[in-house]
Order: sequence, then structure tokens, then C-alpha cells
Amino acid sequence: MLKILYTRHGTTEWNEKNLIQGQIEIPLNEKGREDARRLGEQLKDTKIDLIYSSPLGRAYETACIIRGDRKIDIIKDDRLKEQFYGKMEGAPRVGEAYHNQRASFFKRYPGGEGYLDVCQRVFNFFDDLKEKYDNMTILVVAHGGMSRLVDCYFKDLDNDSFVNHVIPNCSLFEYEY
Repeated sequence: MLKILYTRHGTTEWNEKNLIQGQIEIPLNEKGREDARRLGEQLKDTKIDLIYSSPLGRAYETACIIRGDRKIDIIKDDRLKEQFYGKMEGAPRVGEAYHNQRASFFKRYPGGEGYLDVCQRVFNFFDDLKEKYDNMTILVVAHGGMSRLVDCYFKDLDNDSFVNHVIPNCSLFEYEY
């Protein structure tokens, strides 16, 4: 059995301002570092064999804080990058344009990726884990936007559940193969 622990990076200033981050490098703020320390404490007695992280700084720093002084390898994987929201990166997560775009499952964000683009790389990543590892616990540290696709990989979500799926910073989801 392969166990996956999935978390979203710690809080950033843009999370607090409700701005679309996407692939822009926005660092953790002090609350985000505290989020990661708290999750690291929660997981201190959990056997984790390997950590995979998005290469974006906010996710990688979160992974390092969670790992603490344990001897666990962290592997950066580009497939775990947040969705590229194109021209909408830096814009507020409110307004009709953003909400209409979120409901257009097959349409790419202007100058960016659509859900199917991200789905392909996320599903390929988890297919690779399934083929490569067994009898392990792997922590995956990535992003909120792509977390709905991770949930889709392991569960059947209807359209409303998909659009409304939210994962708070440094919350933990568990999945098993």
C-alpha cells in the first residue's frame, strides 16, 4: 500500500489579500512559516519516507520546515507547480471574469493553462508514484489550485464539488493506493 499525504504550502501575503498567485514566486510570510511548523509538529511521529515538493519557493520552504531535522529527501518536481493563470496572476480572486473562467473546465486562462493541462501533469505525477513506490508514505507539498485535481485523481468529484473544493494552507489530506 502506498500512502500519500498532501498539503498546500503555508500562507503568503497574497493568500491573505486573496490574490491569484499561480506560478509567481510569492514567499511565505511569518504566518505561513508558523503554519508549516505546526504541521511539522503534527507529523513529527508519522513515518514519512519521502517528500515531493513543487519547485516554487513557498512550497519548497514549507516542505523544508515540515521535515525539520529529520533525514528525509525532498524531491522537487515541476509537475507539482501551481496552475499557470496567465494574465490573471496577481488579480483578485473575486469578480465575474475569474468565476466564469473557473467554471470553464476546458478553457485555458488567457495566456495560461486550463484545468486539463494541469490535470495531465498531476495525473501523470501520481501515476508515476503508483508505479515507482510501494509500502511507503510520501508527503506531497504543493498548491491549493491544483489540490482539486489531486482530489479528482483519488475521488469522483462532480462539477460543483470540483469548483468549490478549497484546501486551507497547511491542511492535510490523506490518500491511499
